[in-house]
This record gives sequence, structure tokens and C-alpha cells, in this order.
Amino acid sequence: MVKINNLQKIEKQKKYKCGGMITLNLKDKWKKSIGTPLLARICADISSDGHLQIQDWRGLVSFYSKDLHAINNINKKFKHLFGIGGRIYTKKSKNVRYGIFFISKPLAIFLNEIGVPKGNKTNKPFFVSDWIINGNNKIQSAYLRGLFTGEGSIFSTKQKNKEPRWRIGIEMYKWTKYKEEGKKFMEQVKLMLNNFEIKTSPIRFGRRNKRKNGTYSIAVKLDIESREFRKFYKYVGFDDRKKTNKLLRVIAGCKP
Repeated sequence: MVKINNLQKIEKQKKYKCGGMITLNLKDKWKKSIGTPLLARICADISSDGHLQIQDWRGLVSFYSKDLHAINNINKKFKHLFGIGGRIYTKKSKNVRYGIFFISKPLAIFLNEIGVPKGNKTNKPFFVSDWIINGNNKIQSAYLRGLFTGEGSIFSTKQKNKEPRWRIGIEMYKWTKYKEEGKKFMEQVKLMLNNFEIKTSPIRFGRRNKRKNGTYSIAVKLDIESREFRKFYKYVGFDDRKKTNKLLRVIAGCKP
């Protein structure tokens, strides 16, 4: 059951500025969105590529990308579901990078209460929320699409005297202290894929990275073989145009 007690703080505020827009008593609207595909998608977006921060008076959600189209899509989702517009920034260095910030502590609290992890996701365990893992196909599909758009990849490896072996992969790094919790999260992802009859590899651990503080992080990963690509495209897919184009070319038997 979703906890929403902290949302009482919203009721006490007549006005709250969020990303340049003013929201009025949005508690009921946000609560009604629980169990919808769009909210499941936003939860996946934040759990993969996004960042949720809650500290003292501050609460915000942020995303970074080289793709302005992706940033604008995130902004449209938040405006539609939460009535909050983001502030977009451009960072010009060797490569142009875009950032978007949704500033609202009530919204940040709401997202955390329904299962979105806050802070450094590598350093803490988190799992797919019950309302998503037990949700209908549309909810699970939306969550998986967000997760694979943010964290997934499509790649090939050479085989001797054979055609390249194509796979879709997803991996997330966890502090080694929480590697078993990371594996449990990936088992939930595998379960949802299996619900669409998409078969995957066994979940496995990948390489370890030594961090500045002397601790290690480790990759938790699974793959989907090319024979499952048609079902993946039909039931999950990517929002990323490059990944989608590569996926379609592999399905069609063309060289990406």
C-alpha cells in the first residue's frame, strides 16, 4: 500500500512555486495518478537516468542528457501529470549537454513515498514498487520502456565464422554491500519481461569499479537475445531514436 501521509504538507500550502509554475492543492490529482502507466514511466525515468533529491527545505527532480528532444519530452510528461514545468539549462563544453530541474519539495516527497529512490542510487537498495510489479500490462510495459530507454543498450559481439550476435542489455551499478539487493531488483525486471513472454539471460554480476573512497561498485546485468527482439519491440521498446532504429534494422535482417 502506498504511503501518502507526508502529502498532508501540500494541503497546508495555498501556493507553491515549482519550476516557474504555481500549483494549488495538487495532492488529490497526484494520488489519483497512482496506478497509471504515465506515473510508472516517470518512476522508471527517475530510477534510471534521473535524480531525486530531498534535503532540509529542498526537494527537486533533475535529468541530464545530450538530447534536447529527450529533455523536452520529460518536461511534457511532468507538465501533463503534475502541473509542473522544469527549468532547462544548457552546459556548453566539449559536448553540449542539457539539464532540467523540477523544483518542488511536495512533489519530491510524493515520488519518494511511492517508491522512487532518493539520493545516490548506487549506494542504496531499492526495488520496483508493488503497485508497478503487481500492475497490469500497460503499467509494466511503461515502466520497462522507461528503464530500457535510460539504462538499456543494443549491441553486437563478433563470432568466429558466424553472423554477429545481437543482444539488448541492461545493467545497473550497486555498491558491493548491496549487490544482492541489486540482483533482486533485476529479478523483478526479469519477471516483468517474462510476463510478456520475453526470455532473458540469467542475471549476473559484471565488472567491479574502485571508487574514490576506496569502496567498490559492481554491475548487475541481464541480456535479451535477438530472437526475442520482435516481442521486445512490440511490448516494451525504446523511446531513444538511435536505439529504436538499430533494433528495427536487426529485426529486418539489415546491418545497423
